[in-house]
Amino acid sequence: MTNRLRLRRSVDDAKSDRGSATVIWLAALVLCMVFGSVAFALTEFSSARARVSAAADLAALAAANRALFGDGCDRAAAIARANDARLRKCERLGTDVVVTVEGRARGALARVARAAGQTPPMVVIDARAGQPESVT
Repeated sequence: MTNRLRLRRSVDDAKSDRGSATVIWLAALVLCMVFGSVAFALTEFSSARARVSAAADLAALAAANRALFGDGCDRAAAIARANDARLRKCERLGTDVVVTVEGRARGALARVARAAGQTPPMVVIDARAGQPESVT
């Protein structure tokens, strides 16, 4: 009789573990989805930063190219607009030009922010370019 009780207990213990692998698998799947979503958002933000950085560099180069003619900041603003950014500041320092360009993140990250009632993250980049000293 003791052997039957032991056998019955082991069968009951096995039944109580039934389905636990499914719960663990689903928890791991949800965790992977959360990490994937965070990685996707960071990738989009990094892409926005690279886009605004390129716009700032191009705007600074355009402003430095036209600095001696006096319309460098106008040209920098046009270049920033063409690259889906906005010129926040443009300052001429001798033969150098310092610009500050801003742009918002776009894509899924921007849609999530708008759905949450927030504005998409703003990326602000400074860039500096200038003419060689021999030009002046």
